[in-house]
Amino acid sequence: MNGVSHLIGGISAAVVLGVHSSSQLAMVAVSALLPDIDRPNSLLGRFIPVVPSLLEKIPGKRTVTHSLIMGLGLWLLLKGISPELAIAFMIGYISHLILDLFTGYIAFLWPIPWKVGVPLFGIPPVFVETAAVALWGVWILLDGYTYFLNLF
Repeated sequence: MNGVSHLIGGISAAVVLGVHSSSQLAMVAVSALLPDIDRPNSLLGRFIPVVPSLLEKIPGKRTVTHSLIMGLGLWLLLKGISPELAIAFMIGYISHLILDLFTGYIAFLWPIPWKVGVPLFGIPPVFVETAAVALWGVWILLDGYTYFLNLF
């Protein structure tokens, strides 16, 4: 999936789960993009030197950064700093992993090399992404955008 789809998925999940503050929504946005830090051409990877290239070559794409171990480790770190931001982090991170399950395979239980995915009856990933963006567009058209207007 691309970064825009992950942003849409993370923010939509946060809205459904009742996240309201700007700082929490910002954390959701960052954590929804974070697992793709293992790709130099990802939204986050473009702004961070060296690390994405190393992650893509050494452990590989959709391995350590798409694992429960990394998610839980970062969540524990954030929980000690700010429990509210830790919850927002997990919403974005988990939404990313769930969306990637439908467009490929991820090493959810890394370092175990077993990768899981839920192919949708042979539907190409680009159609899944297009459907996600279209559904979000419908939500916006059905007055969903007013939620964001009431945040500030």
